[in-house]
Amino acid sequence: MASKGNPEKLDNFLAHPVHKEEKESLSASPLSTSTSDDSLTSTRSGSVSPGTPSSTEGFHTISTTTTTTTRKRKVRRPTFEARSSRLDPEALTKNQDPFRGFHTLFWIVMGAYGLITFDEEWTRVGKAFGGTLFSSFSQDAIMLAVSDVGLVLSTGIAFLLIKAVAKGWLRYSVAGMVIQHCVQVLFLLIAIVWTIWRDWPWVQSGFFTLHAITMLMKIHSYIAYNGELSEKLIQLKHAESAYAELKKKDTKTTDDTTANDINDLTPEDESSHHRRASEAAAALLHNLPEDPLVNAGMLATEIEELRSELKTQNGELWPANVTIANFVDYLIVPSLIYELQYPRTAKIRPEYVFEKSVATLGTFTLLYLTTEHYIYPVVFDPSISPLRALVLLLIPFMMNYLMIFYIIFECICNAFAELSRFADRNFYEDWWNCVSFDEWARKWNKPVHHFLLRHVYDSSIESFHLSKSNAALATFFLSSCVHELVMMVVTRKVRLYLFALQMCQLPLIWMGNNKYIRERPRLANAAFWLGMFCGPPLLGIAYCYA
Repeated sequence: MASKGNPEKLDNFLAHPVHKEEKESLSASPLSTSTSDDSLTSTRSGSVSPGTPSSTEGFHTISTTTTTTTRKRKVRRPTFEARSSRLDPEALTKNQDPFRGFHTLFWIVMGAYGLITFDEEWTRVGKAFGGTLFSSFSQDAIMLAVSDVGLVLSTGIAFLLIKAVAKGWLRYSVAGMVIQHCVQVLFLLIAIVWTIWRDWPWVQSGFFTLHAITMLMKIHSYIAYNGELSEKLIQLKHAESAYAELKKKDTKTTDDTTANDINDLTPEDESSHHRRASEAAAALLHNLPEDPLVNAGMLATEIEELRSELKTQNGELWPANVTIANFVDYLIVPSLIYELQYPRTAKIRPEYVFEKSVATLGTFTLLYLTTEHYIYPVVFDPSISPLRALVLLLIPFMMNYLMIFYIIFECICNAFAELSRFADRNFYEDWWNCVSFDEWARKWNKPVHHFLLRHVYDSSIESFHLSKSNAALATFFLSSCVHELVMMVVTRKVRLYLFALQMCQLPLIWMGNNKYIRERPRLANAAFWLGMFCGPPLLGIAYCYA
């Protein structure tokens, strides 16, 4: 029934709203509907997902809501919380992990392997360092370092664009998006042309191209997320103006729902409520007859939710975060998605950074020795048949894969996380236990998975109204194209071997979701590891022999 608006009651409600606790389990991967991902569970609490360290002493925990109800749909966002990486020695010891001894044994074995390989290489050619791979590393190294610094500095254009949006010089939803995509295309194109023009070997070419793509993802997330917040700030101002006008006119409403009752709305009612509140705001701003079903409580809730989404780390509203210091901090934080708030550690531990730096150097030395001693002599020997080369390269390629994974996600990401006091070290999960390739895709590289989920999969559904399956296919296709682009720059040839091999994962994913396979996880895990053993050497042989 109709009720008379009470300005004092509305002001109290606006100042002290009550929010409903959200708890929704989300599908972990666009390509899977049967499994879930701990890191993508919507929650407003600071709970720690299973498998993470139980102690978060010394952390400032800030949970980012993974599901945000907008006027259109529910948007999924990763949850950042204080947690250690799974293979971090400190975490293994603190949690009394039963396999921590195997971690120690593994590195002792790797050290012995390095000594044996060093001795064999010295005996074979009279030196352990200085071969073909070493010359590739050292070629044009100074220019590579200067180019990389220039690459990082050029990302500042993203900050300038958002600063212009924050100042009101242009609107993101119109000119801002056009400028954003033009800048991103030029950014990547210049990096690729520069790499080819310098004629760098495959090592430098691969490093520079991958770093350019990483920075591209970072600036895309920075511009897209801040641009989205700029539009929400406009909505907030409209809603506040409408609320002020509503209070001034003491508008009658037909909805007798009180502020506390709003928390009991179903998702369908809640969506309808947001729609009616937005329509009322627009109607009041344009002096149109407002919807009689809208009450001021709904509009007040709309305002409070927008304020919550716009709130920055220090409690101020956007664009208080659009500063040079915040942008530089984001570049250092090992995350490819921008957020207003991240969980932080209490301090930087220099000894931890030193430990990860030494681990990086040691693991890279093993990587170099393996490549120089076991891989180069095989792939560049035309007398060895492809089949025999595949057998000889199975173990070396797998060892290189594991060492590259360890260097990037355990050493480099943790070192930058420590330097930026970024507390969420969940850069990977237990991908070694995977039973399908879609599970592996979302577990072994969490930063890229989060980026694709938010800015490709989720955005394609929202912007282009794709179905979930089509959005998943589009995401997978884009990922395959980017991987092949790297190989094109590195080899200076268009072969599409990597693209074809990645697309072949689609039928493997379908087979992995078969009931017979799912009921036999050990068999599925063995099939996964068989694919991991055969895939990299097949690619190496294909590109080198071509």
